Amino acid sequence: MQKIIKLSKSALVSIAPAVITIALAIMTGGLLLLVTGQDPIEAFKTLFWGAFGSKNRIAETLVKATPLMIMALGTSIAFKSQLWNIGGDGQFTLGAVFAVFVALNLSFMPALILLPLSFMAAFLGGALWGGLAGALRAKFNANEVITTLMLNYIAVYLLSWLIRGPMIDPKGQGFPQTELIGEAIRLPILLSGTRLHLGILVALLIILAGYFFWRSSLGFRVKLVGEGPDVASYSGIQISKTIVLVMFISSGLAGLAGWSEVFGIHYRLIDDIAIGYGSLAIVVALLGGLNPLGIMVSSFFFAALMVGGSTMQRMVGVPFSLVNVIQGLVIIFVISRIIYTQWRDRHAVGIINTGVSDKSTGRSN
Repeated sequence: MQKIIKLSKSALVSIAPAVITIALAIMTGGLLLLVTGQDPIEAFKTLFWGAFGSKNRIAETLVKATPLMIMALGTSIAFKSQLWNIGGDGQFTLGAVFAVFVALNLSFMPALILLPLSFMAAFLGGALWGGLAGALRAKFNANEVITTLMLNYIAVYLLSWLIRGPMIDPKGQGFPQTELIGEAIRLPILLSGTRLHLGILVALLIILAGYFFWRSSLGFRVKLVGEGPDVASYSGIQISKTIVLVMFISSGLAGLAGWSEVFGIHYRLIDDIAIGYGSLAIVVALLGGLNPLGIMVSSFFFAALMVGGSTMQRMVGVPFSLVNVIQGLVIIFVISRIIYTQWRDRHAVGIINTGVSDKSTGRSN
């Protein structure tokens, strides 16, 4: 019983920052609507209804949350080790490319073998793309922000070339797309009449795995690297190898997000398949406090914003840009929270050091 209570408290602590930040962003967004003469209650009621008002709407919200959840978890692993992996779009794209390449070229294989192979290929595609940036950081101390960003552009152009050249659908009348993958390896639909597919369960399992990852020896090593090179070296950790491994895992998860999107929704490669998921995953990871449970909550929140925002614009005339405003407010509140936490910690350390100094000189406060 005590263990259950302890786990419940831990879960509440994990999701509390995300919930508070979301509430603040929505309240501030509501004030902005009020100032512009809009009815915030009606707007948010419509947004909520647009995201959760029917079976189809709930399903669509879960569909949007699936890749966000997977990518944000990968982003959080890199961020916790102080590696700023912002190349999620490129890793997502390469994961999708590897998975579709396997699916189309090994289509003679049974689905029970081919689907797991495509899953592993997606992870490998994303992992190799991000692992390259990790290797450059480990070997040459190259800034991973720049390398992952540049790799994003390369991935976009590579995809564009592939779907117009070597992988173009010969029966697609020249449209930039690949052939459809076989029906047998498409992710099963969980709810009839909707697009909700098995990927949501895969995403939740990955979140669960992330929860246990941070309680493993590898997760502990990742955290130590994030504490600084001196701390990690003193603990006997090989920093270079850990950097490459962290980027490999982080990017591999982004590749799996690409797999879920293609094998669950599109069934083929198309232009701009990542559609900005990488940048949004960063916000989701930060809002969730880089914690798996917090990431799950913030993924559903942003998915609801995307799905409900279009309904809100259509029904009550509130521009969809309000969604962007709320996203911006979330970023501001997240950064403010981080700055406050850092200031508080430095202030606490300063008080402790002052007390120690006073004792050593024989003074009293």
